[in-house]
Amino acid sequence: MDDVALVVTGKTSEETHKKACAFMQREGGAMAWSKSHNSAFSVDKFGLLNCARVKPGLRPALDLGGTVIEPFNHQHFLGVLLDRCLRFHQHVALAVARGSAWTALIRRLARMQHGLQMEEVRRLYMSVAIPSMLYAVDVFLVPVQTRVGGGQEYGSVGAVKKLTQIHCQALLVMTGAMRSTATDVLEAHAHVLPFRLLMDQLCQRSVVRLCTLLPSHPLHPHILRASWHYVKSHRAPLHELMYTYRATASPVGMEKVQATQRHPCWCPPHVTKITSSKDVSLDQQ
Repeated sequence: MDDVALVVTGKTSEETHKKACAFMQREGGAMAWSKSHNSAFSVDKFGLLNCARVKPGLRPALDLGGTVIEPFNHQHFLGVLLDRCLRFHQHVALAVARGSAWTALIRRLARMQHGLQMEEVRRLYMSVAIPSMLYAVDVFLVPVQTRVGGGQEYGSVGAVKKLTQIHCQALLVMTGAMRSTATDVLEAHAHVLPFRLLMDQLCQRSVVRLCTLLPSHPLHPHILRASWHYVKSHRAPLHELMYTYRATASPVGMEKVQATQRHPCWCPPHVTKITSSKDVSLDQQ
């Protein structure tokens, strides 16, 4: 069994460790379930992440049935690097490394002689490099916005600047322009959106997808709470997304189309016929 997380909250690390051990070792708990379903846990592969923003350090280890699980500074879960402070600094560094690696590989294919054309390089960058670099961008980045009445920006400004540099390098590879060429000129010639708009497009797509979930979905009540109230502290990525795109997407105002069920033997009451040409179709009307 992979990609399973146990989240325990408490005032101290010792309290959370006791709750985690009780959940695993109690009667009818996780260990009993694994034996009854013949699905043994690999305890030696367990990872521990003591999340706390107040006190530094990794905090104590977890003793689970004689197996000591050492804490780590970050853990890899569902393709995202989660750090103990939930700042996503490690994942931003991973995204920059992925973008740099893909840009270097694309540069080898886009040489001036016997290389790929600009359209092919652009398609390769948008279909391979961008999905790899911006995977789960709606989780580890906050869209950059400008405050009303002032020029100050808020959001993941530093991370976006680092990723924009990778984006600019890819544009230079596509167009073959000089390094001193302005980025907006490169984007216009390569027919590529600016990086901030590209990130906004991906984030807004995720928000629209979340708003179209049916009330029976487990995430629906969490999405409603995040859209109703923008909390002042301990904001999750869901709060930031719903607040940023509150004018264009709402789980309440989003139209939901129910699927229609038909019998396997159902036949439509009309007949569909496709003619050979437009003129023949006009004559038969």
